[in-house]
Amino acid sequence: MSRLLASVSLFCLCAASARAADLTIHTPSLASVDNFRDVAGTTALLTTTQYDGVMREGVFYRSNALTLNAADLATINTLGLGLVIDLRQPSEIATTPDVMPAGASYLNVNVLAAANLGALTFSSVAESVTYMEDINRELVRNATVRTEFAKVLMALATEDDAALFHCTAGKDRTGWTAAILQMIAGVSDADVMANYMATNDYTAARVAATMAQLTAAYGPGFAAIYEPLLGVKTSYLQAGLDQMVADYGDLDSYLKNGLGLDQATIYVLRGKMVRYHALPGDGTYGDNAAAGSALLQALQDTDLAGDFTAYNYYLQTAIDAGSLGGVQRTVGGQVHADAGAFLLRLPQRVEDAAAAQTRVADLPAGGTRYWFTGFGGYQDNGGGGDAAGSAERNAGGIAGVTHRYGDSIGVDVMVGYEGGKVRAAGGEVRTDAVVLGFGGRYGFGGLGQGLFVAGGMDAAYIDYDSSRDIGGGLGTAGGDTSGFLAGVTAEIGYLMSLAPVSVEPRFGLRLVHLGLDGFTESGSEVALDIDSLEETQVSLIAGLRLALTESRFGAWTLVPVLSFGYEHAFDGAGVTSEGRLLGLAVTQDSAYANRDLFRAGLSFEAMGPGVRVNAGIQGLGGDDSAGVGGNLSVGLTF
Repeated sequence: MSRLLASVSLFCLCAASARAADLTIHTPSLASVDNFRDVAGTTALLTTTQYDGVMREGVFYRSNALTLNAADLATINTLGLGLVIDLRQPSEIATTPDVMPAGASYLNVNVLAAANLGALTFSSVAESVTYMEDINRELVRNATVRTEFAKVLMALATEDDAALFHCTAGKDRTGWTAAILQMIAGVSDADVMANYMATNDYTAARVAATMAQLTAAYGPGFAAIYEPLLGVKTSYLQAGLDQMVADYGDLDSYLKNGLGLDQATIYVLRGKMVRYHALPGDGTYGDNAAAGSALLQALQDTDLAGDFTAYNYYLQTAIDAGSLGGVQRTVGGQVHADAGAFLLRLPQRVEDAAAAQTRVADLPAGGTRYWFTGFGGYQDNGGGGDAAGSAERNAGGIAGVTHRYGDSIGVDVMVGYEGGKVRAAGGEVRTDAVVLGFGGRYGFGGLGQGLFVAGGMDAAYIDYDSSRDIGGGLGTAGGDTSGFLAGVTAEIGYLMSLAPVSVEPRFGLRLVHLGLDGFTESGSEVALDIDSLEETQVSLIAGLRLALTESRFGAWTLVPVLSFGYEHAFDGAGVTSEGRLLGLAVTQDSAYANRDLFRAGLSFEAMGPGVRVNAGIQGLGGDDSAGVGGNLSVGLTF
């Protein structure tokens, strides 16, 4: 018996033979450790069956005892191993200690310390096979063994670098560990079994040598009885899998209730091992959502994946659920593009609010009007299928002075504030703008009628604060920055009286430039570095003012006014923002992208001795936008 045990031990510890010559694998071939291979596969990478994923090479390796010669040690040192987990008992380790790869830490987890293995004495092949099947059952039903296996999986989950685990022959303890990892990855049952059975190919020469020794020493009958101990059979792994189902029902219950792993650890292991070619919904998303999904997918290749991060937990949950849960629309920072589009229309909002008080036709020569306007509005932008919809709110006030020089020239100066709020794609941006404006008008035949030209300049300092609820447990990202806006308008028009209506058509050009400094969001693992925004927009503008029949009430005159406006952005009014995360760029387009914007309003101008009061409401719309605004102003003439 002692010679028999010595022969079996010789098989378990020996690693002198090369694997089958016709087997091609992705990982290096080690002459001194024949059962070394990547958990990700043998002849090809293993694919997941439930989802569109493939196992990653170079994450986890499996092996028999590390009896590395110098050449193989040099080879394995190129794999970046950070951890070697030795599943053997102390007596095995003492007989054949590991040759450790450079830079790798060592962890011994004696998984069979409390296992009930029985005696190595058999009288038939059937008894040997039953013994090996019982070993695999014991790996599942023994509470202490399960505790030790939980340590192995936790160590693999928390290791940042590649890891290797092994026992003596690399087939039973190692085989069960590899099978569990592959099942966690979602590999098909057939592929799990095929990779388990690959041990017979990798160790064929060594098994043959051991069988020859047993045959020579004890005869072919004796050798045949003990041959089942030297390799693997499908019934061995199946016995463990059947025990797992009998005791726990399925893999998930075994991992959580049998090994005590939590969902986060299971997801970390899967994130380390699997990269998904496509995420749920890919191929159905439009521009912004597609860009967001592409960012989520690319993050699989960063440190956020395969670790205890909110991103990894979210992604693995999304894979299981078959839905990204809307995060594809919120992760890219669309709201920053929408805020840019909103700010570019600031000069138009200021002009509309101040229009009634900057008119100089009804001022006497040399007269001055001091005025104040309060204004506000709301606009909804549908965004279509390419972007999430956005909603804009604004409110503010402007104080100004309008003066008429002689018969043909009028000027105005104003200072004001607008507070804005833009909501889109789970985010909100608040803007505070301090505005300075200057304008003028020249009438070729006087300001009361005929041809005129008008122009104006606006400048604004902008304070910008953002907050984005990304969803999916990924937290809230926020940041702040500042910037400047400048606008120039030039128009030509004609004022004429078609009693009892005054008609004033005009058209011109407006140029607006917005510059926002880049900034870094905080508060989430997927917070973005937002690039600076430099946007210039040139538009054709046109308007028509119809002052209807006036009514007199004592010293007061009331005039209803209809106004119409049109703006055509030559290069489109949409804005694109760009953010970066871990070297990955994501671009997002604004929901507001109207090339053409139409406005129509009704106001009432009340004029009395030295006083001008105006109240108006305006509707506006474009291809996929609609809004309303209003203003109330009062001016005192001196």
